[in-house]
Amino acid sequence: MTLSKSMKYHHSITENGNLQLRIITQYVEEGEVKSEKYSNPVAPADTTKMDGWDDKSKAIVEAITDKAVVADFTAECMPTLELLAHESIEESGPIEVVLYDREVKDWERISIRKKIYIFDDGEQVSLKYHRSWIMPGDDYSGADVMSKALAKKLHSIEVVAAYKMAMIELNKEKM
Repeated sequence: MTLSKSMKYHHSITENGNLQLRIITQYVEEGEVKSEKYSNPVAPADTTKMDGWDDKSKAIVEAITDKAVVADFTAECMPTLELLAHESIEESGPIEVVLYDREVKDWERISIRKKIYIFDDGEQVSLKYHRSWIMPGDDYSGADVMSKALAKKLHSIEVVAAYKMAMIELNKEKM
């Protein structure tokens, strides 16, 4: 049997609102993935010069660096991030901190991981996760700022139609 090698990209957006890209090398035999190797995460050094980056990375950066999105994200998340970085959290008593990170999956599905921290006098006493998704065609109006920006940018009419067709075909295969 012969193994073949293929490469794909894993796109994520950090709590700080930055693109993070990992290259996934897949080792495939007769259509079955036998193993995967993930690269270390990389981010563009300069988001205005993205030569050599894939189109999805460029679209994501365009969405998350939009001036209005950055302003809204700063208003939504920066007070929380600044609080975590500030020493006064040690004397604050119990507080809840909510942060998000996101991944863009196949068919431009957006996976959102909500991280809910509880701190008491600066010590983390709890961390819980809640995963949600924005599928192409979903109403994303209740999502956080970055997730909305990604959905607005990535969920074009063509992407929504392709996703819906793929789901119809998948359901046919299951019957």
